[in-house]
Amino acid sequence: MLVGAFVVYISLSSIYLLLPPLLAVLFFAFYRVLARHDLIGLIAVVAMLLVFEAEKGFWFASTVLFFAFVIRYLIPKIEQVVQCRICMAAIFTAIAYPGYWLVMWMTNQVLLLGAPAVDWHMWLYVIIEFLILAALV
Repeated sequence: MLVGAFVVYISLSSIYLLLPPLLAVLFFAFYRVLARHDLIGLIAVVAMLLVFEAEKGFWFASTVLFFAFVIRYLIPKIEQVVQCRICMAAIFTAIAYPGYWLVMWMTNQVLLLGAPAVDWHMWLYVIIEFLILAALV
């Protein structure tokens, strides 16, 4: 049911550009289900990430691979240094939006493809999703 509601929401976020696509929230959910070893939750979050990618036109499983890599190698090092929960919400948001865009940009440059577009909506999404994650953390 949660995946179905997300499909409706992500479709509406493509129509109404002021609705954030919840990429940082999905990143945080992916992190939480991996930390809890919750297989059913992992399947649901991966399904929502794949719907996000299909709706936004990103590469298949690119968010899943990027988030898994970041959670495996980068987040444990950050957690050793940063103990502030609000700071972790800011880090999750910064990794989700600008970090994912940077990785996609570098990959597209290597493969001689066009650069992904960035507009002012991305920064609005960063602010909104930081506030959402700050409430969740």
